[in-house]
Amino acid sequence: LICIKLNLNSYLGLTFCCGLGLSSCNDSFLDRIPKDQLSDDSFWKNSEDATKFVTGIYLWLPEPENHTIMTDCYTDNAIPVHVGAEQGQLSAGTATSDNPHFLQLWQQAYSGIRRCLVYYQHIGEVEMDATEKERLTAEVQFLEAFFYSTLLKYMGGVPILDHPLELNEKVPARKTDEETYNYIVSLLDKAAPLLPNIRSSSEHGKPSAGACYALKARMAFYMHKYDVAEAAAKLVMDMGDYGLYNHYGDLFQPVAEHCNEIIFDREYLENPKNSSEGSVIGLYFAPVMMGGWEALSPTQDMVDAYPCTDGKTIAESPLYDPAKPFENRDPRLKFSILYNGAEIAGKVFDINNMGDGSHTRTGYSMRKYINPDNDGINNYDWTNFIYIRYAEVLLTYAEARNENLSAPDQAVYDAVNAIRQRESVNLPALPSGLSKDQMRDAIRLERRLEFAFEGIHLFDTRSYRTTEKDVTKPVYGVNQAGEKIYIETRKFNPQRDYLWAIPQEEIDLSQNVLVQNPGWD
Repeated sequence: LICIKLNLNSYLGLTFCCGLGLSSCNDSFLDRIPKDQLSDDSFWKNSEDATKFVTGIYLWLPEPENHTIMTDCYTDNAIPVHVGAEQGQLSAGTATSDNPHFLQLWQQAYSGIRRCLVYYQHIGEVEMDATEKERLTAEVQFLEAFFYSTLLKYMGGVPILDHPLELNEKVPARKTDEETYNYIVSLLDKAAPLLPNIRSSSEHGKPSAGACYALKARMAFYMHKYDVAEAAAKLVMDMGDYGLYNHYGDLFQPVAEHCNEIIFDREYLENPKNSSEGSVIGLYFAPVMMGGWEALSPTQDMVDAYPCTDGKTIAESPLYDPAKPFENRDPRLKFSILYNGAEIAGKVFDINNMGDGSHTRTGYSMRKYINPDNDGINNYDWTNFIYIRYAEVLLTYAEARNENLSAPDQAVYDAVNAIRQRESVNLPALPSGLSKDQMRDAIRLERRLEFAFEGIHLFDTRSYRTTEKDVTKPVYGVNQAGEKIYIETRKFNPQRDYLWAIPQEEIDLSQNVLVQNPGWD
């Protein structure tokens, strides 16, 4: 992490002193060029300038907290604790188009996109090695693709910009989903050949060819272009550079930050001093006893989805004991979820204050990504957040290939079983002879369990068009006595809620050039 983290530190100093790269409070639609930007004559002189500018673009990657982890609360995986906040409205199905999360996501993505466009405008002026310049440009192309892919996942087709907008410039109309997707793929296809297959430890956190093809596979999968998704995932697999980290729980702790399962992540500094250098994952999601807000409550449905160690469901397995429900279970359950009596940071999680508005609502809390070394949450977290990892590539390959075939072949089985038989998970292989439909169900469950609280499940269910069914199931939890209890039933409007709204403020600023998503007017 030396390269990214040291460069980020020096960039932050430049940013705070000069105003370069950070949007002002008065930025209008699509982050038009601020008036206080550094003059072109004072910057863009050499490779150091260009590299510092590019490093600053990473600050605009989507928030791991509100805009990634929290999205599991809009599925059957979890519900939010703070029901009166914006995430409570999104979970309950009562949000309106002025929900702050919509505007935050939109502005962050377009702030990143504008900085990519500023880079394209000026990189030709910089005197630097041609190969280094090509690679840096490919890095920016990946980041631009990542910003647009975020917008496409949440909101559908969006305006595609080819230059930074001036203050009074006409706003472009939205592109279709297909046009936005095609633009993302074009950026990734241009960038991949100019990047290394995998980054070295000193460059960890920068995009690679593996990241380009993995993101292409993800977006093709969500667009139901299964042939493209399968081929792109196979390119990553055939590189031979990526693999599965042996310990699932440690994968989401600092000890694993250089492992080759991580394809693209958000990097943080050791001893972070602010939210640009570190995350607030611990503050948001750690249990109250550790100093966190305990903001996400996994559902009983999520807990029950984890099989027993024999690979059978809790309804089928003779290993399941209702009096000891967390014994003989898929190890990913304990690595991902805190339950009454679980230990973390030398403390025992209890649910004595359950449902008081500040503690768990379901009797469970999130364990994944909670760093026991940050007990008390006296510091910003320094655990890197993983946006893309190799396990996703394997399961995307398996699911896409299964959709492309009349019945699953050995390659599909091998990819799924690699996930199940990770050293620290060690579940039995899937039974042979599964039909295409049975394999589809098995892979979808595997994705749900493997990627819990990683910001993936919402978009999987949107792609499957199962979000309505998933969200409107009654939500259950468990009380101090271990008894199953009813929590709530949520709403979901299928004519509206498969996409987030375009922020109403942005529609107003565009003078209605932007068209709202259906049902959000």
